[in-house]
Amino acid sequence: MPTLNLPLTDEPSILGGFTETLLEHARKGEHALLQAKRTASYETYSQIPNPDRFHEEYRRLDPDLFAISNFQRLDIPLADIPYAEAEEDAHYDLIISVTPDGFCIEDREGITKDDAITVLPLQEAASSHITLLEQAMGSAMVAEEQRKFLDLNGAFWNVGFLIHVKKKAEIKGGILIRYHNDRPDSILLPRLVVVAEQESVFSIAEQFTSPDGVSTLCISGREFLLDAAADVKLVSLQGWGDQGIHIGEDWARVKRDARVNLFSMTVGGKVSKMTVGCDVCEPNANAYLGGVFFADRNQHFDQKTLQYHSAPDTYSNMLYKGAVKDKGYSVYQGIIRALKNCVGVDSYQTNNNLVLDPTARADSIPSLIIDADELACSHGATFGNIDEEQLYYLRSRGIPEGEARRMLVLGFFDEVIDRIPFENMRDHLHVVIARKFGAV
Repeated sequence: MPTLNLPLTDEPSILGGFTETLLEHARKGEHALLQAKRTASYETYSQIPNPDRFHEEYRRLDPDLFAISNFQRLDIPLADIPYAEAEEDAHYDLIISVTPDGFCIEDREGITKDDAITVLPLQEAASSHITLLEQAMGSAMVAEEQRKFLDLNGAFWNVGFLIHVKKKAEIKGGILIRYHNDRPDSILLPRLVVVAEQESVFSIAEQFTSPDGVSTLCISGREFLLDAAADVKLVSLQGWGDQGIHIGEDWARVKRDARVNLFSMTVGGKVSKMTVGCDVCEPNANAYLGGVFFADRNQHFDQKTLQYHSAPDTYSNMLYKGAVKDKGYSVYQGIIRALKNCVGVDSYQTNNNLVLDPTARADSIPSLIIDADELACSHGATFGNIDEEQLYYLRSRGIPEGEARRMLVLGFFDEVIDRIPFENMRDHLHVVIARKFGAV
């Protein structure tokens, strides 16, 4: 059953230059499977009304801020670029690097040498893993939910990868995907399809970057399919430059005894609209959604989570923590949905906000849609500045006020940051938060 769906349009509802002509350009020369997937996504995308300020989801985020018509879709060639090693790469087993000029896959530890782990661009996967990709691509999202931008990405993605980890396989160091766009007025549309077979265990880190002063747009789509007892973690860090705009959609379908952790870290860019959804669809399926955001200098960050429980005896836990200052604005919207007869559901939704000065604003709209009995679902949101009693305690121990405030802000975020499986990303986030906090 849909949550906030709208009547479909009779005439195509098109955003910017994402037209049928561009669809044909994207399909040209592709495998028939990818062409069919793009066409199906386009048909849905074009029937869903374009977002506007009258829609509940966009009442606090004017869609005009995306300025989609000002950007052109990148034509990213299916070509290798030289691998440029970074210091952080030592923490990972495999690195995927993406730029406007192409991409490279650097298997540092040889994890793809046998058949247990596959990492391929979608164009290659369509030939070598056609059945798997046909079943997986586009199947993670709850079918009844309207998601305009995920379907847009499904029709027009310009770089995509399949990560397939077979039964009982483990990636100890994890996979890092780096997206960097330095092409002005261009759109990056990455697609990621992750299939985790029974009892597989692995983590994925993503980083999005661009230079300051370069206007870029990213519309990303990620989907995760977890079989029984799989354990998958994703950490996504938006570190865009000051003119970056990001629209992202994550969806996970989680089966019996499996566990997914989806972490969204939003600190860079000008405007961000993130949606993270999960469907815990078999008994004892588990989903953990975590988020950190810090909006300052007129940044506008909008986050939405959708926790679907389509089976009894399932668990989900959402914790998002954010701070705003210097005319920053954050919005959190969340829904826990328990379908009919889904008894034994255990679900939580918590959003905590620090409002660090009177020029900033934070809104929070958690909600429940419950069609079952004998379950435990709760939600809550908090707002406030730094606790004065805690500040007094630290100052009484000889810690200067500025340093004490910085310590309290970092401590506020640590409950979420400590869940990140990559030490280098935890350290990086601490540095970014301390820099954003400045001398408040």
